[in-house]
Amino acid sequence: MRVAASRARDNAMHEPEAWDDLLRALIEICEQLLKRMSRVPKKHVPVRIIDAIFLKSVDTLRAVRLLYGSGLPIQAQALIRILFEVRVDIELFMDACAADSAVAAHKVFDAMMLQKISQQRQSKFLGLSSVPGAPTPEKMLVREKEIIAEYGREAADKMRRNGFTGLSIEERAKQVGLSTEYNIVYRNFSRNIHNTDYMEHLAKRGAIKKQRLLEYQDVRDHTALSTAIACTWRAASLVDWMLERTYFEQLVRYWLRCLSFKHWVPEAAENIGAAKLPS
Repeated sequence: MRVAASRARDNAMHEPEAWDDLLRALIEICEQLLKRMSRVPKKHVPVRIIDAIFLKSVDTLRAVRLLYGSGLPIQAQALIRILFEVRVDIELFMDACAADSAVAAHKVFDAMMLQKISQQRQSKFLGLSSVPGAPTPEKMLVREKEIIAEYGREAADKMRRNGFTGLSIEERAKQVGLSTEYNIVYRNFSRNIHNTDYMEHLAKRGAIKKQRLLEYQDVRDHTALSTAIACTWRAASLVDWMLERTYFEQLVRYWLRCLSFKHWVPEAAENIGAAKLPS
C-alpha cells in the first residue's frame, strides 16, 4: 500500500510515499517479532501479556498507516494516543516483571477484570446471558469483592480506572521520563478524540489562509508520524531485548534510517524511541 496523492483528501505533507515506506518497514520487522513471540509456550503468562500489548501497538500502527493512506490524518492522530500509552505501559510492565513476574501478571488480569465488571455494571449486565460461557453477574460481583479485598478499595478503584499500575497516563508518562512528550503530543492529539474541537475542519473551509494551513499540516503530520514510529519502535526494541536481541541489528538500522530522513522530527521522537541506541 502506498499513499497516492490522487486519493489523499487531506494530505499536505512532503514525501508521503517515503513516510509510508518507513511505516511499512517497521511493521515488517514487528511482524517477525510477533511470529517469534507466538512460539513462546502459553504457560509463560507474562510473555503472553507482553505479546498482547505489543500486538495492540502493531495493529494500531497498521491502522495509522491505513488512515494516512486514505487521506485521514486527523483520525490517524487520534490513534497515536494509543501508541503512546502502549509504549509507556510495556516498559512499566516489563519493569514490574523484573521485580516479580507472577505478581505483575496477576495484577494485569485483576485490573482487566475490574474494568470488565465496571462496564457490565454500567449496562446492568444486559446481554451477558447471550454470550456462551460467560460468567453470571453474581459470579462477577463475587470476583470483584475478592479483588477489592486483596488490594484494598482505594487501590482497586485506581486499577479499575487506570489499569495494572493504578496510575493515570500522565503519572505513568512521568514515571518513564516522558512528561514533556505527554504534555506536547498526547494532550495535543486528545483534541481529535472528542467532538468539541472543530478548528482543523474550519481551517480546511477557509478559516486559515491556504499557505499557512499547508505549512501547519506539514509540521503536524511529520511530528505525528515521527511519534507513532518512535512509540512502536521502542516497544519492538523492548520485545527484542526479551528475545535476546534476535532483531537488534535490523532495529538499529531502521532507527538510523529514521534519523537520516529529512522530515523526521527528532524533538518528538528521541525520548520516546530512545535517548540513545540500545547497547
